[in-house]
Amino acid sequence: MKLFSRKAWLLLTAAWAVMIFDLSRAPYSSASSARFISIVLGWLSVSILSPNLGLMNTLLRKSAHLSEYAVLAVFLYNSLKPAGDPSWSRKAAHWALLASAGYSLTDEFHQRFVPGRHASLFDCVLDTTGASFGLLILSIAILGVQVRRYPHRPRELS
Repeated sequence: MKLFSRKAWLLLTAAWAVMIFDLSRAPYSSASSARFISIVLGWLSVSILSPNLGLMNTLLRKSAHLSEYAVLAVFLYNSLKPAGDPSWSRKAAHWALLASAGYSLTDEFHQRFVPGRHASLFDCVLDTTGASFGLLILSIAILGVQVRRYPHRPRELS
């Protein structure tokens, strides 16, 4: 069963890439996310020490890197894999991971020119790790579907 056409996956991928680029703008700086966390915690009547707020802000921002690139890699994978083939495509996964890592580098390069932002190779490593996790979860899901659909057929990831 095909979830979306290749064209739809390409549009989703492009939209997601634009969203990542937009999040690299100054209004989404570390100071902005720290203020947002403070507002939410105040609304919930939770008090937190300043160093803990900084740690919470860092964890939130770094987990955003992981998750946004996990989604990008899954969208890229589905854009690149052979249409109508429900099995795992190692080739599409490799290209999706490479494209995600490349996009991460361009995004960090873009941040060099945004006031209040800075480029970080560590963030590129986080982004690529997130893309890897996204593809790993997708491969496990695909294998799980194949096991349930064809329980007596030998399975291999091609």
